[in-house]
Amino acid sequence: MDGAHDVAESLASAARQLNYALDESSTTAEAFQRLYAAVDPRQQAALRQLEILLHAPEPEATVSKSLRLSAFPTLAWLLRQSTSPERGAAALFAEFRRHQLLSGTALVVWREFTGFLTYLCAVFTILVVVAAICGIFVLPEFNSLYAGFGYQLPVLTRLVFGPWAPVFMLMLLMAAVLLAAMAWFVFHLRRQIRRFLPLPDWYQRMPLIGPVASAYHRHLWLSYTALLRAARMPADEALKVAGTRLRVDLGPWGAPAGEAPVNEPLLGSGLTGDLSIAARLGKLEEETQFQQEATADTFLTALVRCRRRARVFLSLLIYLLVAIFVSGMYLPIFSLGSAI
Repeated sequence: MDGAHDVAESLASAARQLNYALDESSTTAEAFQRLYAAVDPRQQAALRQLEILLHAPEPEATVSKSLRLSAFPTLAWLLRQSTSPERGAAALFAEFRRHQLLSGTALVVWREFTGFLTYLCAVFTILVVVAAICGIFVLPEFNSLYAGFGYQLPVLTRLVFGPWAPVFMLMLLMAAVLLAAMAWFVFHLRRQIRRFLPLPDWYQRMPLIGPVASAYHRHLWLSYTALLRAARMPADEALKVAGTRLRVDLGPWGAPAGEAPVNEPLLGSGLTGDLSIAARLGKLEEETQFQQEATADTFLTALVRCRRRARVFLSLLIYLLVAIFVSGMYLPIFSLGSAI
C-alpha cells in the first residue's frame, strides 16, 4: 500500500504543478513544456505518468506492469470522463488520497484475518498429514490386534479410519474447500481494493461474503462519484458515469436503457432512493457526500462482521475435525483393556 500511496502523492503533486503552469500558458502542451523545464529529474517520472494519464489513448499499455496492477488504469478511466481532465486532475488525485486512507484501514482489518487463516491452514495441513500416517502405519496394527481378540475397533475409530472413513474424508474435503474459498476471497478483495476495481457480481449472492461484496460495491460507486465530482463533473452525471463503470442499473443514474443490471443488490439498498429524494430537493451534492462517508462505514462494518463470523465458524469446524481425529486415534488404546 505504501508504494501505491507514493504514486498517488507524486501524481497529485504533478497535477497541482500542472494547474499552476496552465494559468501561465495558452495550451496544455506549453504548460507541460514549462513544467519539464522547471522540475528536477526525480519529478519528471511523475510528470510523464500524468501526461500519459491525460493524453495517451490507452495509458494502461504504456506504463510499467506495477502501475497496470495498481489503481492507475481506473484513475485514467475516471480522468477521461472529465470534460477538462487537465484542470480536474489535481482535485481528483487529492480525493483519491482520501480514499486510500479508508483502503488502508480495510487492508489492516483483512491482514489480521489473513494471519488467522494461515494458522488454520497450518493446523488443517498437520491434521491431514498425521491422519494419513496413522491410517497407513498405526491403525492396521490395532485392527489386527483387535481382530485377534474377536473384536472390532471402536465406532469412532472406524468413522475416521475404517469402512466409514469416507464420511470423515468428506468432512476434511469440505473444510479444505471452505478454507480455500475464504483465503481466495481475502486475497481477491485485497487485490481489488488496491486496484480500485469492483469484485465479480456473483460474490454478492454468496453466503457470508455477500454482504461484504455488496457494501464494497456501494462504497466504490460513491468513491468513483466523489472523484468525478472532484474533477468538476456535476453530481447527477458523476453518479451515472460511476454506475456504468460498475455495470449497475441505478435508476436515473444507471446504465443506458436496454442493458440488464448486473449488481442487483445495490438496487435494494435504499441508497438510490435517498439520492433520488435529495435530487428532487436540490440537495444531491450534499447527499452524495453524506452517502460516501456512510457507505465507507458500512463497508468497514461488513468487513469486521464477516471476519468475526468466519473466524467462529472455521474455528469450530477445524477444532471439531481435530477432536474427532484425536478421539478416533486414542480410543483403541483406551478400549484395549476391555478387549483383552
